Amino acid sequence: MTDDAVLATSRGGPMSSDLPPVVDALVVGGGPAGLSAATWLGRYWRSTVVVDAGNQRNLPADRAHGLLGRDPITPQQLLIDSRAGLEQYPHVALRHGTVSSLHQDGDGLFHATVGDGEISAGRVILATGVKDQLPQIVGFSDHYGVDVHHCPACEGYTARGQTVIVLGSGAQLPEYAAELLDWADTVRIINDPTVDGVTDDQRATLASHEIDVVDGVAESLVGAPGALSGVRLAGGNLVKGGTVFFSYGHHPVHDLAQQLGCELDHEGRIIVNDFQLTSVDGVYAAGDITAGLQLIPVAIGTGTVAGIACATSVRGHPTDSPTPHPAPPANRFAGE
Repeated sequence: MTDDAVLATSRGGPMSSDLPPVVDALVVGGGPAGLSAATWLGRYWRSTVVVDAGNQRNLPADRAHGLLGRDPITPQQLLIDSRAGLEQYPHVALRHGTVSSLHQDGDGLFHATVGDGEISAGRVILATGVKDQLPQIVGFSDHYGVDVHHCPACEGYTARGQTVIVLGSGAQLPEYAAELLDWADTVRIINDPTVDGVTDDQRATLASHEIDVVDGVAESLVGAPGALSGVRLAGGNLVKGGTVFFSYGHHPVHDLAQQLGCELDHEGRIIVNDFQLTSVDGVYAAGDITAGLQLIPVAIGTGTVAGIACATSVRGHPTDSPTPHPAPPANRFAGE
């Protein structure tokens, strides 16, 4: 199945754009975190709509690694299987689209605009993830996900024993490159002198760990996908290496969180408590949009917590799900 087909369909057929007027929970984002949350909302019989724009961060990758029992698996297959798993919950629906606005009125409900439609929900789970800043280099789109990667923890093991080239900018780049020494035989940083680059103190530390710093502007990737031979610099020099990792920054997709007034940390990620609840009552967040390791197993875990916490917060409230009278809130049984 092509990437476009994966984005547009689940195993049961095309995702509809029709929206019910009101649901217990609206999940924004259909990646591992959002689909995990929706799974648990389904298991608690909560009426749920997942709105997915189809921008899953890991879709370019050949394989997803480190997922218990599914290592490795293609991101496309994981998405197909996860969507198919939701089909056992008839009160959970997937909808393709983008939530452009989200606010809460005095009626206590959250109101979202999805394309030309609208939907209201008693609770919201934000699983909107982050957007990577990609290298502007010839051949990138052909190599991305094959021998060019953004996540050392995800792909470092596959680069074990190799010569690895690191592209990027910012003060965090030397630390990012040093992490790759857990796997790579040789690590080389291409330091762009036209931007804020590696400092003298950082160069000294890198040299002590035998990490090379090559000054120059990366221009193109050399070699076929899967057979990378290096990175060509402006001026013609070739920096040899079989795998490239890059870190130019990634930006939390937090527009909706800002519309709702959720508190963000200094990096723009949504601040949550141990139950993935944001600073706005009734709004939960999970996955890469929150602080922590940006890995699929972690996203699934935080999605699980958000889904269960969201579902149980609906207890004692009217619901359109097949169980018309959810269990009463736990605090009803608390002692004086």
